Amino acid sequence: MIVAQGLVEAPVLDALFKLTARPRPEDALRALREVDVQDAVLAAAQRMRHLAIEEDDARKERGQPLINYRRFYVGGVGIGVVLGRRYSTPYEWWVFAASNTKPSKKADKYCAEMRIIRAAKEVRCSCIGGIGVLGENQPDGRSGNLRKTLDPCGGCRDCMRHVGNRYLFRARTLIMTAQPLSQVRYVETLPKMMAAHGEKWP
Repeated sequence: MIVAQGLVEAPVLDALFKLTARPRPEDALRALREVDVQDAVLAAAQRMRHLAIEEDDARKERGQPLINYRRFYVGGVGIGVVLGRRYSTPYEWWVFAASNTKPSKKADKYCAEMRIIRAAKEVRCSCIGGIGVLGENQPDGRSGNLRKTLDPCGGCRDCMRHVGNRYLFRARTLIMTAQPLSQVRYVETLPKMMAAHGEKWP
């Protein structure tokens, strides 16, 4: 798996600190409304996607199994807050960037969004305020809907709604989606994204 924690996320943290150095959950929930934050999140998601492509190009040259056998790559970035380490700072910004993997047809896929959720739980994230998803568009595997950009898949939506994960999200958590190398992005709340696929939140 590609490890880039801290390097890819740094510009996103810079944009968030410009928003406020003392974040609260309310700040995390509105962060993806800010264009500077959007730009940083999409650049980080694009970087994670490119790192995955580069990894598979290198594996192919060496004759090794690919991390994504279909060569369908998605980059994702989650932003939120964690409890602060000092009394004077109740919360601190949290950012995590990831890409998807599925090494074979029979293997379970592990999406960027799933990795974001797992990382958030590991650091005891208090609130995921937004997730940015960047990948080539295709019809949703469950609902069959073809939207303007690629939404989190059915498995990711299930993961978000899972009883052990839903505490990480709020009804105002924002989902931002975009296609690779495009300046066009779409931002909507988690319930609205779910509703587009005939599903409810939570």
